[in-house]
Amino acid sequence: MLIQFFTLRPVAAVNDIRVHQPAAALARLPGVRCHVFGAGQAMVQPEPGEDSVFVWQRQILDPARADDHLRLLRQGHLVISEWDDDPRIWPQVLNTNYFCLRASHAVQTSTSALGSFIRQHNPHVGVFPNQLASIPPRVEPEDGPGGPVTLFFGALNREPDWQPLIAELNAVLKIHGDRVRVTVVHDRAFFDALETRQKTFHATCPHDRYRDLLGAADIALLPLEDSAKNRLKSDLKFIECAAEGTVALASPVVYEGTIRHNETGLIFRTPRQFGLKLRALIGDRSLRLRLSRAAHAYVSRERRLEDHVTPRIDWYRTLLDQQAQLDAAMRGRCLDIPAVRW
Repeated sequence: MLIQFFTLRPVAAVNDIRVHQPAAALARLPGVRCHVFGAGQAMVQPEPGEDSVFVWQRQILDPARADDHLRLLRQGHLVISEWDDDPRIWPQVLNTNYFCLRASHAVQTSTSALGSFIRQHNPHVGVFPNQLASIPPRVEPEDGPGGPVTLFFGALNREPDWQPLIAELNAVLKIHGDRVRVTVVHDRAFFDALETRQKTFHATCPHDRYRDLLGAADIALLPLEDSAKNRLKSDLKFIECAAEGTVALASPVVYEGTIRHNETGLIFRTPRQFGLKLRALIGDRSLRLRLSRAAHAYVSRERRLEDHVTPRIDWYRTLLDQQAQLDAAMRGRCLDIPAVRW
């Protein structure tokens, strides 16, 4: 089997988690060849007798300019659309009535909630939660009180999520003074809103650097307001925290499905709870260590990418066995666009 992935321009860790790392894991399976490429680069051709799977990452299609997509279908590739976020964020997806989902043989995604949404437009959906390609061995800190406690915040487009908490956060920072430091990645507005001198800002950085900064912190802040968009997000930030030994203080949206409260992390439901639980984590080193150990054990046991590759390749094989039926069903879903010439 040849599996090709056409990727987006890199944005934070999206390509690493959803394309590059799964492709590397798939390529280690017997009989599987993978090729990842982007704009301006060439795809490769399948060898004789080699099944071909083509995965578009967050493919957004204009029916009037779908020549590349249609060419793939005419050449006999199994065409899959890869989505890890709410498609409604992109106006063209809405304006074309989800043509990019309907015009693919199948869609792969990262959460059950997102899968349920996508099935309204294409019933052939594979849900493959985000996993971790690398989980560092846990290093127990030395005995003793240690130095200042470091908080971490690093996310894209989270201003509506952290704004309700910023007053409580600043109140906690005022109480603890120089005993607490804050590391911020990407979000300059959040950094500027922090009322402390003990803060450091890092621009959007490669995934490895992001993980290093996360691992150097004691507590990570994972706020998500309850919204339709946020309910379709994944628990990736928590499992990255767990792998790096950083305790997560998280909203119930998304994270309550994975975090066991007071066992592998803490969940807050109101700004007041956020402040109280953050103070508890800052002040209680033994609590942080207990949560960190349990969270690291969880991801080591259940969220390693290498343990989750087989279901994905099995799904591809099932789709290939049904490709003729999938092709007919795909065309049937697009009858409202007569301008498309299959």
